[in-house]
Amino acid sequence: MDDARRPGRPRDAARDEAILKAARAVLVDEGYAGLSMEKVAAAAGVGKPTVYRRWSSKASLVGDAVLHSFLAAVPGFGPPGPHDAGTTQQLTAWFRAYAASVRDPHHAAMIRALVAAAAESPHDAEALYKQRTHAQYTAILSCLRAGVADGEFRADADLEAVADALIGSVLYQLLTGTEHEAPRRAGHLLDILLAGLRRT
Repeated sequence: MDDARRPGRPRDAARDEAILKAARAVLVDEGYAGLSMEKVAAAAGVGKPTVYRRWSSKASLVGDAVLHSFLAAVPGFGPPGPHDAGTTQQLTAWFRAYAASVRDPHHAAMIRALVAAAAESPHDAEALYKQRTHAQYTAILSCLRAGVADGEFRADADLEAVADALIGSVLYQLLTGTEHEAPRRAGHLLDILLAGLRRT
């Protein structure tokens, strides 16, 4: 079912989505270790070369599959713009959605697969961070910096450490099998971080 694309021919978005959907299904059923380009191609009803033309490696395919899963699980993909609401409200709404998302077994499987992909290939790990995780991290930093600019947060706060804590805490819950506790613990962590961030 694979067909050669002529130079300059636009990619078929429906076919891309079929491949990503197939990758997500294989990840949920078999995990990262059980995923192969051959299995994904068969599940999507395309030839293996079609998959490789779009994604050069298993890790890059998993990265895009996880990104699409995250977009569906956490609407907005990061805090809204600084003028939409107070920074505290933005950060709280986003972090609660992020923490709640890992309770979904489907989404949890996606994140575990991304971690496994990064661990398997140091070369792909850097690309996965830049293309899939960096946008989330910079969105959080942008929100925090807006809070500093508006006088809501302390100017001397280590914002990078706060962003690390927000993302890393939920990831830790997921990787230790306690994701059911993530929303409750996220609430406590956010209270502590905000108390330290606010100007006195």
